[in-house]
Amino acid sequence: MASAPLRLGRIAYLNVWPLYEALTPAFPQGPDITYVPGHPAELNAQLAAGTLDAAPASAFAYLADPAAFTLLPDLCIRATAGPIQSVLLVSPVPLPDLPGHLARTAGTIQLSGASASSNALLRVLWRFAWGFDEPRFETVAPGTGYDRGRPFVEIGDLALRRHLAPPPGWHVTDLGQAWLDFAGTPFVFALWIVREGLGGRQLATLDRVRRFLCAVSRSLPERLPALVASPARPDWITAQDLLAYFRVVNYAFDPAAAASLVLFAHHCRELGLIPSVPGLRFAL
Repeated sequence: MASAPLRLGRIAYLNVWPLYEALTPAFPQGPDITYVPGHPAELNAQLAAGTLDAAPASAFAYLADPAAFTLLPDLCIRATAGPIQSVLLVSPVPLPDLPGHLARTAGTIQLSGASASSNALLRVLWRFAWGFDEPRFETVAPGTGYDRGRPFVEIGDLALRRHLAPPPGWHVTDLGQAWLDFAGTPFVFALWIVREGLGGRQLATLDRVRRFLCAVSRSLPERLPALVASPARPDWITAQDLLAYFRVVNYAFDPAAAASLVLFAHHCRELGLIPSVPGLRFAL
């Protein structure tokens, strides 16, 4: 009896579009692989449930439950430097005035129901970078922040739209830039997470996918101009803006990225978000 195909998650955001535009023709859906789209929190849940084999998913998901997962070496989703553009805190008042605004209005900060890493990042920055007292948080569905008139975390393509066209009367803080200013190193938003126990033909397929994606990542700077000019580019973003975005998204999980992840984990532990700082275990 043939083994089941590798179930590979795909974040439904532009941040992985350059990778999957190359991957899906080279590894078409079929007996070896099937693609499962979703936002990071959805992929986190499916990995935890064992209904997904591997995915680029929230880095915090690994930190919170390292015994359930391993990692693909060499790959992640992080900023190269500067603003990531697609992970934002959007507020009705400037950031320095936000604690006072929350106190006066008995307000909350709305975390994104689509992301674990970005929510934890905001909490780390709130305490350690900005030195604010802990506010009240609530988690809401993506794209609902404006409806309530409260500060909120936005990620993915919705956040990129806010970056390109900041909403009148609102103040936007790029959380990738805020981490870089605080820690001096780019933030790792997502890791390629593998469910514990994956083996056999599925793991072999995943290794071929990893090697292919690493090669794509290395060649990406030369391919980007043609990619952003392709008919597959979404009509809400110009080729110039998309090129600028892809030039700050980086996929290399190098030693500096690993050190940034461990530093983030230490701060998460200090806040009680995770019980301890885990080691990094790799599937391959």
